[in-house]
Amino acid sequence: MSHLSKRNKICYVLGILALVFVASLPAFRSGIYQGHDLSFHLGRIQAIAEELRTGHFPVRYESSAWYGHGYVSTTFYGNIFLYIPALLYMAGLPVWRAYNIYLILVNLFTVLVGFYSFKGIFNSHKWGFLATGIYTLAGYRLSNLYVRTALGEYTAMIFVPLVIYGVYRIYVSKGKYSTIRLIMPLIIGTTGLIQSHILTTELIAAFVFIFAVINFKTTIACIKELLLALVAILGVNAFFLIPFIDAYTSMDLYINTHLSQTSIRADGLYMCQLFGTLTMGRGSSYPWTAEGEGYLNIGILTIICFAAIVLQLILAFAKKNWRQIVKKSASFKMIVTLFCFGLLAAWMSTVYFPWDAFAGNSAVDQLMSSVQYPWRYVMIVTVCFTICGVYAIRFFCSRLVEKSAEKVVAINRIDKHFVAVLALVGAIAVVATAYFDYTLSWGNVTVANQDADINWADKLYLIDGTDRDLLDNTDIEVDGNKVTLPVFAYENMHVFDAEGNELAYTVGQNNCIQVTYDGDYTQLTVKFIEPLSWRVSEVVSLICVIGLVVVYNKKNKR
Repeated sequence: MSHLSKRNKICYVLGILALVFVASLPAFRSGIYQGHDLSFHLGRIQAIAEELRTGHFPVRYESSAWYGHGYVSTTFYGNIFLYIPALLYMAGLPVWRAYNIYLILVNLFTVLVGFYSFKGIFNSHKWGFLATGIYTLAGYRLSNLYVRTALGEYTAMIFVPLVIYGVYRIYVSKGKYSTIRLIMPLIIGTTGLIQSHILTTELIAAFVFIFAVINFKTTIACIKELLLALVAILGVNAFFLIPFIDAYTSMDLYINTHLSQTSIRADGLYMCQLFGTLTMGRGSSYPWTAEGEGYLNIGILTIICFAAIVLQLILAFAKKNWRQIVKKSASFKMIVTLFCFGLLAAWMSTVYFPWDAFAGNSAVDQLMSSVQYPWRYVMIVTVCFTICGVYAIRFFCSRLVEKSAEKVVAINRIDKHFVAVLALVGAIAVVATAYFDYTLSWGNVTVANQDADINWADKLYLIDGTDRDLLDNTDIEVDGNKVTLPVFAYENMHVFDAEGNELAYTVGQNNCIQVTYDGDYTQLTVKFIEPLSWRVSEVVSLICVIGLVVVYNKKNKR
């Protein structure tokens, strides 16, 4: 904002703070509304804190999960941002308050990153701010925050606009920046996605790949920058990707054996939800129905954006003078592409998409079904229609003043139109958010525990065949010299006797560690130890981060 007037800077700062406040209202409480995944994420925060206390860094394993049997969700689920609430919990805050502080920080960075990204896409502070407001208060995002409490997904939504801007910047602004400055938004945005939510990363990566294929000629012209960005992304995130791939391919877990065997179509949305104007702050997930699933209504802000871009497309092809304008616009072609992406994602989020064809164990089946719930694609719908809708609204405002004789008069009229649009959209957003907050507070249970639930872990990363009903038994089972320890036999587990000698083990009852031992079995200890390849990947990531910082600073000085 360096080139803006002091008055404009103050206005944008106040606008940003207002957005954060409105989005964070339910977090300014002495407790948290009980969301769908809340127990899981509170448990993750506490488990990370516990592992950090024992000197384990980075955290790859939750030793206290499943009554002490252990769990490996942190190997598969990026947790670097959860170190913030974990440190707050270690400092003495109750886990619910640490979570609320984290949620407010997520809203703050969603607005800041969104404003930076959208103003870059529109080359305009004011239209970028409008898009930021629509995206921040979109119904699906609010549901992720407070109903689904989908911490990984709503954290990833911070970076989705930055990835889109990063791709746009490479394709449109090549030559305006040094290479490192050109590709940095894409590197940071993609890294944020990977470290937040791997499923969101997969969705965005698929659509970016389709975009690259559609714009094949431009992709070839930018191939050097794209490949450099890819190498940098892989290097910076090697410390997560290498362990993730190694663990996923070496272990038979529920997530890579049973999850994809049944169709996920039953959890898709219906048309009444895609065009549901008011997003509710309560509900649950039910198969083959929209009843009780009002929290998945797409929301009026996204619908307004959809209506705006549809109207523009109709008029652009119906009116000859408008058709000539849009034909000459390179940005309009990208908007059409984004609109088509939004339509495709909307279809894939519904029961009308042929999800039954992807029920099986093939690589394609596992990739498609890994999304778990079709309505995750609404995130793609939200960001695509937000950009398209704001583009259309800006186009309408510019057409209203195109006949102005004086340039200054035209600019002033555009500003007046923008203020009117901002006031109208803002009023609608506040009313829709107030309805969401009211329904959120009505009937939802408030959680205000000092610590997370003991049974917080889910089943996704359990070893295939594990009987969860037997895991509350934490006794050591002894049959002669066969000792079964109440710890899962994951890869990279090591057993030591009292003298520190490592013992070989096999997989025993209920996928627990079994050793042959004649001594005092109560002195046996089990440790999760990272393999050398994981440690090397951490060094690679550290070197890449330092290298990027050094190169970026040198280019800036020049």
